Amino acid sequence: MKMTIEELKIPNFELIQTLFPEKILANSSFIDISLPPLQIIQEFKTLSKTRPKLRNLGIYTIISLKNTYIQLNQESCRKIVDQYIHGVGWHDLQYICFLDVQSSNIYIHIIFNRVTPQGKLMDIKCLGANWQQYEVLRQSCSLIIDNPVHNKYLQRRFCNCCG
Repeated sequence: MKMTIEELKIPNFELIQTLFPEKILANSSFIDISLPPLQIIQEFKTLSKTRPKLRNLGIYTIISLKNTYIQLNQESCRKIVDQYIHGVGWHDLQYICFLDVQSSNIYIHIIFNRVTPQGKLMDIKCLGANWQQYEVLRQSCSLIIDNPVHNKYLQRRFCNCCG
């Protein structure tokens, strides 16, 4: 499986409106994803306004998992995202995540608010995935893909209960 992580600074949260009808809404943090898209964008803006001089309000991360050898469902993808975000230490940021699940490729779109609910600021100087982030992503994927509960191929191979 080939993994890529792209991180971009974004001046506003209008991208949420674009992704909403096109992708699968997966999960979020510090935001109610049952709200309509414009209200979600407003929630992101409200938090960002606590830092009024901020120009680039968010970070747009695209994680590509290409040539996956097993079919991952939405729940498995959510777990990968959650483990990745915790692993890189961005779990204190407000975010919303969308999935684009294809037959052997998965694209994960995450929009982060740079301002935390506690008023701290994520520095954009750290943008650009480093080897540690790739290692966290690899481990996050391995925990899901190599677990027979999530992988039907491994269930058949290692489970005595399957015929």
